[in-house]
Order: sequence, then structure tokens, then C-alpha cells
Amino acid sequence: MVLNKNIEMVAAFNKDGKIVPVRFRVFSEDDSYNVFTIKKILKVDEIKVDRIESIVFNCISTINNIDKNIEIKYIKETCKWYLYKMSG
Repeated sequence: MVLNKNIEMVAAFNKDGKIVPVRFRVFSEDDSYNVFTIKKILKVDEIKVDRIESIVFNCISTINNIDKNIEIKYIKETCKWYLYKMSG
């Protein structure tokens, strides 16, 4: 399921200087929110579409007590994070 929803992210940097997503917050329309933790990063891809550079993280996160495969995008130019896809 493609969501492409803007999220708030807590991230860290490893010893090589690479960004590592840790925990994110998803807001509802009524400004309430849920916080989810990244359990495991499966794959990281750096992509460029229409001159916009992004880092795509394929991860596992527990949502409603179920492990879900999620895809999170970090847009380098704007420094914004998006919950792009969710499955499982």
C-alpha cells in the first residue's frame, strides 16, 4: 500500500556517517499521533528521480503488534521523511 505520508523521524548516524532511522511519528488528521520503532533495516538504496536525491530504507517495524515491511524515504534536498509504503 502506497501512503507517501509525511512523518517525523528520530535518526542516528553510524561511524561511517551514514544516516540510520530509529523511530518515527505518524500524525492523524486530528493531530494525534502514533510512534513506531524501526526493528530492522533490510535494505538501503540511494536514488535520484528528476534530479531529486533520496535515500530509501526498506525496514521492519511493529505496527499494531504486527511486524510490517515498510519503505521510508528521506529527501536530501528538503530533509523531509516520508512513510512511503507499508505491507504485511
